[in-house]
Amino acid sequence: MNFTQLTQKALLPFIMSSFLFGATDVSSTNQSLRELPSHYNMIVALYGRPHAKMLGTLGQQPLDQTIEMAKKKAKIYEEAWGTGKHVTPGFDLIYEMATASPGKDGKYVIRLKESVLKQYIDEAHKNGIVVFIDVQLGKRTPAESVRPLLKYLKYDNVHIAVDPEFSVDNLSVRPGKKIGSITGPQINEVQDMMRDYIRSNGIENDKILLVHMFTENMVTQKKAIRYTDRVHLVMHLDGHGSPALKIRIYNGLYNEARASKVVGGFKVFYKQDKPMMTPKQVLGLEPVGKSRVRDMPRVITYQ
Repeated sequence: MNFTQLTQKALLPFIMSSFLFGATDVSSTNQSLRELPSHYNMIVALYGRPHAKMLGTLGQQPLDQTIEMAKKKAKIYEEAWGTGKHVTPGFDLIYEMATASPGKDGKYVIRLKESVLKQYIDEAHKNGIVVFIDVQLGKRTPAESVRPLLKYLKYDNVHIAVDPEFSVDNLSVRPGKKIGSITGPQINEVQDMMRDYIRSNGIENDKILLVHMFTENMVTQKKAIRYTDRVHLVMHLDGHGSPALKIRIYNGLYNEARASKVVGGFKVFYKQDKPMMTPKQVLGLEPVGKSRVRDMPRVITYQ
């Protein structure tokens, strides 16, 4: 991450004052949608793409080892939390990966083979692991990227994640040249699609829509974002850097008012975070110097 991006992060708490304060229609009084689905207390997930070592820890070893790593990491958080509540292990799996070349369809993304995705979903399900199917968008809208994935919501352990960073649908550059963005109405469109699929297919459990972000502009028209029945929205802080910087931004995003409206997420980087925060520090149970996470994140990922 360059200095400009780092500066944006440092300023983020001061420019997020309108985040998720609008649109009080559609289940806005439903407290349950401001939390994870009731069958989850907390999720701790490994991030990456199968067989792609450079993209995160999920793809740096065979699947059986990844499963054991995820279980171990969740157990560490369970012990750090100290409440006796179960922490669910997870995979945040990059299904749709942004690329520098447009490809045959001109969309600047490569999708994972469905056979590989299905293998990870099935093995994760056998081992009590949730899977976030993550899309990096490129020249596709969030709805265009998510629509083919709705069929996987029939699996109890599958949820959806959207990464605006590589969205260039409204830009004249390739992914990675500029930090991309999506809009509040686009988030609503995905939530509505998920809700409709859940209802029409008689799916019992609610689902999670996780949205990655590390700058204010990665989600525009935030006042339009609304609650949608059966879908729990997580805004996931992805920035890397010093613990003090990460905590300052997280606390700015998830002050008491915002935490009452949306679930918080926190990413830890094995290599880029110096020093790497401990589980108790991530959960706000211990300070880092004079800084402390105020509102406990409920989805934590490791890259």
